[in-house]
Amino acid sequence: MAITKASNRQHSISSKVEFTMGTAASEDIGVIGVYPAIDVPEGAIVTGGWINVSTVTTATVDLDVGDATTPARYVNGVDGAALGLTALVPTGYQYTAADEITVSVTVADADAAGTAELVVEYMVDGRAQFSEG
Repeated sequence: MAITKASNRQHSISSKVEFTMGTAASEDIGVIGVYPAIDVPEGAIVTGGWINVSTVTTATVDLDVGDATTPARYVNGVDGAALGLTALVPTGYQYTAADEITVSVTVADADAAGTAELVVEYMVDGRAQFSEG
């Protein structure tokens, strides 16, 4: 089988969301639950990303990143009380319909605020960005 170079090229698309955790305010993710974070279109394949805890919470907060079907599809058990970046682990999963990447709180003791950001990189199969001549 030969490889044929296509004339169309695809770029990764990046989406970022910042959130607070641990204060139990309505805009925070201080309680156990699944929180919609980033929309992905039909055909999207997650190729990378990370969740970065930039301000720790003194509460116990465990975070998963995934979707409604598999809440920990990309990362499981990020500690909201520990500073640092945790890489998402792409699985090669392709979304057959538009969906949402979610942040799930699996353990929560909401008593002190922390902040984090989620970055998801994905490509959409068949979506050409440009053509090389």
